[in-house]
Amino acid sequence: MNPEKFLNIEIEPAPPELQLSVEMRCREIMKSDEYDNIKRYCTHLIRHQMKQDVFLASLLGRLVELEAIVTVQEMKDIKKIRKKKYKTKKTLLDRFKAMLSVFR
Repeated sequence: MNPEKFLNIEIEPAPPELQLSVEMRCREIMKSDEYDNIKRYCTHLIRHQMKQDVFLASLLGRLVELEAIVTVQEMKDIKKIRKKKYKTKKTLLDRFKAMLSVFR
């Protein structure tokens, strides 16, 4: 699987501003000597990440479900077109009726 593409969605790298912000926050935490605050912050981040994981999993599930619905609908449309294209051949009576309807 291509890591830059998932379900035909382009996964773009984070913008430089966001990368810089994260790097600055990481350095700030590494310099800190307040271990209790860091522990609280880390546990908060772990809980927050769990909520994000659950949200993303449900979002991806819904996306896959919708893609499946679209694919099924496209397949039904293709079958309809094929049925219209390959109708049963008209009998001689049907052809005569068509010709006579022109004179009405």
